[in-house]
Amino acid sequence: MTTSHAPPTQDIALEPTAATRHLCVGVYVDERFRDLVIDRVCTAPHRRVAPSYGFDIVPVMHHAWRAAALSALPRATVLAAVVGPLLAGAVPAAVLVASGLGLLLLLRLATLLRSVDRQPIPAQKSRRGGLGTLQAHRYLLKLLFPRHTTRKTYAIKRVATAALWLALTILVIALVYPQQAMTALRVATAVILVYLAVGAARQLTLNRILRTRALRPARLSGRQRAADRQQHHMCAVYRRPRHNDDEDDDFTVFTLFGDESPFIGAGELVYQWNPPMSIQLLRPDTDEAPLHEREHPVPPFQAHELVEYLREAVLLLNTDSHDVRLPAEVRDRVYVAETDVAADRSLLPHHFTRGDLRSIINTPESKQHHFLEVTTPADGAEFVATVLLHVSLQGRTLSLSTAACVLAHTPRSFQRVEEFGHHGATAVVLAAFNELTALPSDIQCSWRLFRYFYALAKAAVLPRDLTTTPIRNILIGSRVSIRQESSQAWTKVQLEKSDILGRMKTIEQRLLSAASDFLHDKGVDTSDFDDRALKIINSGIFNFGDNNSFTNNAVGEAAQVGAPANPPLPSDNGAPS
Repeated sequence: MTTSHAPPTQDIALEPTAATRHLCVGVYVDERFRDLVIDRVCTAPHRRVAPSYGFDIVPVMHHAWRAAALSALPRATVLAAVVGPLLAGAVPAAVLVASGLGLLLLLRLATLLRSVDRQPIPAQKSRRGGLGTLQAHRYLLKLLFPRHTTRKTYAIKRVATAALWLALTILVIALVYPQQAMTALRVATAVILVYLAVGAARQLTLNRILRTRALRPARLSGRQRAADRQQHHMCAVYRRPRHNDDEDDDFTVFTLFGDESPFIGAGELVYQWNPPMSIQLLRPDTDEAPLHEREHPVPPFQAHELVEYLREAVLLLNTDSHDVRLPAEVRDRVYVAETDVAADRSLLPHHFTRGDLRSIINTPESKQHHFLEVTTPADGAEFVATVLLHVSLQGRTLSLSTAACVLAHTPRSFQRVEEFGHHGATAVVLAAFNELTALPSDIQCSWRLFRYFYALAKAAVLPRDLTTTPIRNILIGSRVSIRQESSQAWTKVQLEKSDILGRMKTIEQRLLSAASDFLHDKGVDTSDFDDRALKIINSGIFNFGDNNSFTNNAVGEAAQVGAPANPPLPSDNGAPS
């Protein structure tokens, strides 16, 4: 029997979240983000897709290809405007079009030079000798070559000179070949019309993303089906940091999961129990008895029983009334290192049965690390808080460790389509004309057209999923999460931070209270557990994404800050020995 980790079909058909819409918009407004989706997800079948939290990766992949096509079309038109007349034998027309595009490129360079800092360079000296000659032309030399010529001024002069030569070239060819000039004018008009159409089409697509109830394509491609399976799969393959013996160890920093979080896709690691909570399985009301009589030689429960009890306790949060309900999605998550998968492929099955899951939870030495994952979305999944709890039962001791991750909001450029004036018919017209302003930059980036052809060739040639069978020297761990890459840094979150922290504390407190009730029912002394849980809940010092730096701490018996732990004993005469 399979677990309930994969969402049912009716959940997939629900209206997409705000985060999904914003990520679909992002591939149209941010070229670097679009390249990230295409290069690291759409054309990377040898890497596992990271788990998706609060969004669906399939429509983002679909719109990434459409956005790439819209960007490639005008750039292909620019190249065709020069190559087409040249192949047709209209060399003067091709020179006219190329000169016109060159003028636009120089205009872009002149605009960029406005922001260049003034950096003085040595004044150019005349190579002509003779004192009389220098005195005769002193004023002219000072006018042409100022004593404090800046790089900006020098570059502007060169740009202006090149623009003047191009303008003269256009004028001469137009006067000598008037028919070719008309041909070049028609080609330029075609380029303008293409840019207007692309700008309008892009804005129409953004308007549709904002309003439509279904962003998924009607028919999924092979790669989209593979990504869909992987984003909902219970098992996440994480990447271990590269081994490096040259780095100096910082003994003032202690983090449970290292510098790189293994919870790929869940967001920035902002909180963890450091170190984990360990509780001995002792019988209640046996404080005076020796340890071997107080403890349970055989644990009165199995680890999976506690996990299932905690799952049911958290699910009760969804039964509250709408005004006070804390939406919580509870699922099982199994993390396995990519190097372990390379050695043993059975660690990554197609699906987990309930028996397999219980075996992982009850086996502390397992290379498959189980976490009970509680996720609570906010603001249309623009904020997603995830609390992960690991339960281990070993050595007559219960060990609990918790980590909390947060996905913050997407960039404003991804959400601007929802703002006033950025959608609707007027926005379509404005976007069509604004697209013309991208013509100079497209001239400079026209080489990226071949990059799109390379991506298409990879998508056509490579298999849809290369992670199901082992391949020599290929590790399949997830390298990037597109949602996590576009997320705001936790340190820059403002008013929403208190709400997110409150949600995590609520989930944490419920997990601890439910665990205490479970241990009490199983005949385990919970006094020590309750004391530690109370300190965790009420403590104001947590590891919220910062390093644990220990300064001005007194360690040892009778130790004081700034004083040794064991001061010398005084002698008989009162002086220290």
